[in-house]
Order: sequence, then C-alpha cells, then structure tokens
Amino acid sequence: MSFRIFLISAVFVLFSDNMIAQDPHFTQFYSNSLQLNPATSGTYSGTYRVSMIYRDQYFQPLEESFKTFAASGDVKLNILDKKSDLKDVISMGLTFMSDRVRIFDFNTNQMLLTFAYHKALDKRYKQTLGIGFQGGILQRAVNYENLTYHDQFNAIDAYSNPTSEFLPPNNKTVPDLSAGLYYSISPSKTTSAHAGFAFQHFTQPNVSFYDDPVIINSDVEKTSKYPSRITFHGGVAIKPNYRIEILPRVIVLQQGKKLTAQLSSLFKIKFTSRTGQYLHLGPLFRFVNNVNGTSLESMAAMLGIERSNFIIGLSYDWGLTSLVRDSRNFSTLELSLVYIGEHDNDTNFCPQF
Repeated sequence: MSFRIFLISAVFVLFSDNMIAQDPHFTQFYSNSLQLNPATSGTYSGTYRVSMIYRDQYFQPLEESFKTFAASGDVKLNILDKKSDLKDVISMGLTFMSDRVRIFDFNTNQMLLTFAYHKALDKRYKQTLGIGFQGGILQRAVNYENLTYHDQFNAIDAYSNPTSEFLPPNNKTVPDLSAGLYYSISPSKTTSAHAGFAFQHFTQPNVSFYDDPVIINSDVEKTSKYPSRITFHGGVAIKPNYRIEILPRVIVLQQGKKLTAQLSSLFKIKFTSRTGQYLHLGPLFRFVNNVNGTSLESMAAMLGIERSNFIIGLSYDWGLTSLVRDSRNFSTLELSLVYIGEHDNDTNFCPQF
C-alpha cells in the first residue's frame, strides 16, 4: 500500500466517525451562509446576492486532495407592514454544493431551493426574527474503476485479477429537507448581534447504495442514514470608532457523534474615509469532540477585501492534531467571492464574510 493511500485512509479513520456521511465544513461559512442556515437567506442589504466558495483540504501532502465547491444565489423583496410601518423581508434562493474525494472518485452533490421570511419586530432596536426552509436533492456517486479488492491481487505486483465482490448501483439520489431560525438586533449604531439555529437533513435520508429492490440478499445491510445536523451560530459587531469594527463569532455543528465548534474574531478596517472599502482579517480556532475526546483540531487565518459590492475572501488552515504533527503539513486553502446587488454596507444584519 502506497504512502498516499495510507495517508488518505488514516484521514478517513481518525478525522471522523464516518467521514463520507458528514457535511463538508467551511472556514468561511458566512461567505456562503445558505450552507450554514436557510434562514440567513435575505439577511443582507441589497436586492440580490451571489456567493461562491472553494475549499481544497489537505492539498500539500495529498496529490488528490478533498475538494469542495459551493455556490448560491438569493433575492429578496421588502414588504411594508402598513399597520406597524415596518418592513418585512421575503427571500428565495438556490444553493449548490459538490464535495469530491478524488482518489476514490467519491462525489456528494446537493441542490436545494431556499425560502425565508423575516419579520421586523420593532424600529428602535431593529429587531428581526426569521424562519427559513430548504428542500431539494442529495446525490452520492462512486467510480468503481478506481477501487481495488483483496481478491484482485495477483500475488506479485498488481491488482489485476477480476473481483468477485458484489457491487451495487454506484449512484444514489434522495430528497433532502432543512429548516432554520434567525434573530438579529441592532440597539445602537455601534452595536449589533445575531443568532441562528438550523436543523439540516431532518428526515435522515437513506443514502446506502445497497438500497435497491433488485438486491434480495437478506445478509446485505441496505440502510445507511445520512445523519441530521444541528447548527447554532451567533456573533456581535462592535464599532469602537468609525474606521474599525470587531466581529467575534461562534459556530457549533453537531452531526452524528461528532461535535465541531468554530471560534473566530474578525477585524473590519476601513481603508480610507470613502465608504465601501474595507479590510477583513482575523483568526479562527476549530475544536472537535468525538470518540477521542475534545481537542483543538486546527487554526486558521482569514483575510478579506471588501470593495463596493464585492467581498473576496481567503483563509488558510493549519492542522493541529497528532496525525498532522506525525506526518506532513495538513493544510487547507479556501477562497470565496460574494457579490451583493445594490449594496448598502451600513444596513447589513448578517455578516457576509
């Protein structure tokens, strides 16, 4: 077995209880927030938003690393409540995600429609309470041509013999449903806060390739449920002066037996006296709690440039687990791009980076 195969196998065993039944995680979750919480649809200042994010995980030690791409778009409509003179928001969006383990050609794809409604609660503190729903498909596929089995070994130097393994259909598509809540408040021009909760994959769809009526062997396990994910996220924004904004945040994800917590603090610095030009930078720390206990899995540096309607983000993760220290540098690179149509930076009620 080559070192490359061994390394990837070790990652699958040690970094997750069941890695291929876990959602991909992003360092810059807020840059593609529909993957975080469907209720964040419409939580921006403007008429529409387009987001893209690309994650290349463990690209240094692995020639064929784990690659994830996600894109989303949403539009919103302000609705005036004549009785209260407050503006509610209705939003609709579409999000797509593709996660690929290249060496096995194992792919997970997701396409979801999103609907959200945000109720304005008062003018003085700018409180809003929103609810969001997502529905669509989750698809998984594997290329059997890239897999080998023990009975294929020719006892010399290659896996060239035919296999007697029973291989089920290599493509599975199931419905996928999620829901979320979102709350925001801005009691003053210098302080605001938000909090959200989401329940993804709440139907726990069966994603087993063996879930096929053609397969009648009673010894074959035909059920492999995709675990639900519970998400909590929150943060505050503090402006000590007109040029600096401090944004501490927390994201907690529970899926199956694995708990992940991301703690970060960004500094948003205005370049000049002109509006719409900012530098975003700050650290992130990711903790995991699994069968091996709680540990600091990785840390990341985040950098973003905001200019008018665009936000370009870059983050770099360093792995800190024992597996990483005992092998080569397991690092992760992430790039993001957000565009907000008819953007007004002063009235956002959810971070965009």
